[in-house]
Amino acid sequence: MSDEQAQKEQQQGMKKTVALKEDGYYSNCTMVEASPFDISLLFGKIRPVSEPGGQTSLVELYEKQIYLSHLQARALHEALGRSLANIARRQQGMGDTATQ
Repeated sequence: MSDEQAQKEQQQGMKKTVALKEDGYYSNCTMVEASPFDISLLFGKIRPVSEPGGQTSLVELYEKQIYLSHLQARALHEALGRSLANIARRQQGMGDTATQ
């Protein structure tokens, strides 16, 4: 049985429930780490920090971490790819109508 068939059979037996928290997390920087067992995504924010001398610099602060199996990481990769392609098509379509 292929991985795709096994995944479809597994999904047929599950129901999806989505519970969104009101306090979502916006990340403007990410880091990816991989091991033979899983993929780790670290989400953070770039923030200005004032140093004792009065100078300000930007610092990456990683605050959230998610671990995914390789199978789930591949599914996320494919879903993000589809979403980004759809956004690009919509933006391109909006650009076409703006020039008419």
